[in-house]
Amino acid sequence: MRNFKFKFLIFLLLLFAKNTFPQYQLSIKSNQSLDSIAYLRAVIFDDKNFIPKDTIHFIKGVNRIKYNKSIVGGIYYLYFPISKKKIYLTLEDNDKINFTINDTNYLNYNNTDNITNQKFLSYQSLAASLSSIDSLYDFQIKQGRKFNLTQKAAFFESKNKQLIIQRKEIMKTIKPTSALYLYFDALNKLDASIPNKKKYLERDKLVNDIDINTPKLLFSPIIKQFLTEYLSYYPLQADSIVKGVDSIMHKVDCKGKAYPFVFDQISKILNNREIQNNTDAFIYFINKYVKESKCKSLDPKLEKQLLETLDKLNKLKILDTSININLKDSSGNDQQLFDFSKKFDFTLITFFDPSCEHCKVELPKMDSTIAVLEHQLVINIGKYTICNDMVTQPEIWKKFINENHLDHNYVHVSLGNNNEIRKAYDAYTNPLFYLIDKDGKFISKKLSINNLRKILTNYIQNVK
Repeated sequence: MRNFKFKFLIFLLLLFAKNTFPQYQLSIKSNQSLDSIAYLRAVIFDDKNFIPKDTIHFIKGVNRIKYNKSIVGGIYYLYFPISKKKIYLTLEDNDKINFTINDTNYLNYNNTDNITNQKFLSYQSLAASLSSIDSLYDFQIKQGRKFNLTQKAAFFESKNKQLIIQRKEIMKTIKPTSALYLYFDALNKLDASIPNKKKYLERDKLVNDIDINTPKLLFSPIIKQFLTEYLSYYPLQADSIVKGVDSIMHKVDCKGKAYPFVFDQISKILNNREIQNNTDAFIYFINKYVKESKCKSLDPKLEKQLLETLDKLNKLKILDTSININLKDSSGNDQQLFDFSKKFDFTLITFFDPSCEHCKVELPKMDSTIAVLEHQLVINIGKYTICNDMVTQPEIWKKFINENHLDHNYVHVSLGNNNEIRKAYDAYTNPLFYLIDKDGKFISKKLSINNLRKILTNYIQNVK
């Protein structure tokens, strides 16, 4: 009896210790900082899908946070809300890490007594020093230059080589089971992979080499990049890309932590307008992995919302002829879509928001693309352009039209709070483009600037 009481006492002490002592401890000494606080976040996919862990308030002396529950090791980050900067760190159970911030340039003038994280900081400094290559690439894209996947890989080759070398050097000094090792290993495999739609073996190798069910890998920024790159091996057409989706979903453990996040990211990818017939692909995805799925890992509210979306998309898919629209233009006059479309060979229906950053780029680019195609294909394209925002002031709307010279073969109308049209066209994102003929029949739904040429050329050839 005495022995039993002693063992029970030991058990209680261990239980108490587990729930009392921190599973990790992070201390920051701030000698100079623009920010008064920093958020510690766990990385899952992107900034929208994160698990908040704690907040550090910068006061005089050392600022410390403790977390008493066991954590999944991974790549976490400190986010500074005023300066909008981030410092990534690797964090595992039972870690005790001390950081010192010596300057407002947090990354270059930061140090830590944790050897692994000090190496990680040096890696981030190297990546930051090479950011001019990213800026140059973005500039080239804005100037209208197009890169295929091989050309893009060649553009970033020098940067990737330097980062791979440093990753490999760091990997020699850390445990293969550590979060940073797994993260760097996956990055190296991605950088070595150049998507090619004809190289099936390389595609299969990539999906087999990176195990997205690994908890420490999930808690890193790699999964989104991996999914995007893997699906880039498939032609951007619904009937092809769903094969890639099936391949990934087959690999994901239905009951694992990764499942809802992989599901979320694939949903976003399938809504990309670069995918031809993306509505078909998304319908397939919701049918198979929500409506017919035996896996019940999704939030019930999300599941209900997706099933409602499925119903709307099915109606849109069945629809061969667009629904007529009658809205007031920027002068207050009624403008009917079908009356307008009869004046042209084709009409582009556009839903946009003048405050949307993508719209500011894509509408002028679509306009110039149409001008080229009209000349090359000897056709006339009308533009029935709908301001898809209930709160935009008329002067902002008109300013957007005038500044971008959107006046050739246009009629500009405002949707206001007309939810029936919004539902009929599934117009809940901006910008959206639909193409119809002069009789109002759909030629393409949710198309992109890049596939407009192919769609029009194929259609005209088939008609002839």
